[in-house]
Amino acid sequence: MAKSKKELDKDLMFSKIMPALTSNPFSNIATPAPVIEENGTDVLSALREKLFARSSEYIESETIATINVMENLVLKKVDSVIGRFNVCTCDRCRCDICACALNDLPPHYIVAKPDIIAKAESEIPEKTVMDALIKAVIKVRAHPRH
Repeated sequence: MAKSKKELDKDLMFSKIMPALTSNPFSNIATPAPVIEENGTDVLSALREKLFARSSEYIESETIATINVMENLVLKKVDSVIGRFNVCTCDRCRCDICACALNDLPPHYIVAKPDIIAKAESEIPEKTVMDALIKAVIKVRAHPRH
C-alpha cells in the first residue's frame, strides 16, 4: 500500500531532525551513515571524547577541554566521605553516591587548559560539595541497590 503525503512528510522530517540515526525502523528513506575518519572512529565519538576530556591524553596535554568542575570535586572527595561513614564501599554504592551528589549540585562547566582547573576548583566552597556528598551517603546507606 502506498504511503500518503502526510506519512512521507513525517518520514522526511524525521530524517532531517535525526540525521545521526543510521537505521530508522519507521521510514523507507535512507539516512546518511556517520562520517568515518581514516583511523576507523566516527567523528562524533572523537568530538565527544575530546569535548568532555574523558581520556587522559586530553587532560594531560595542553589542549583546551570542557570540564565539569563539580564532578572533579565530588570524585576527589567521595572516598574521604565514605571513609567517615559506615557505608558499603562497592563500586555500585560509590557510583550511586557520586550520582546523587552531582544531581544535588549545580553543574559548573569550564572550558580551559588543565592548569586553570585547580583555580576553578578552589573558587567553589568545599562545604557545598561536602553537604551534597553527606546527603548522598545517607540516602545510599538507607537504600542500597544491591
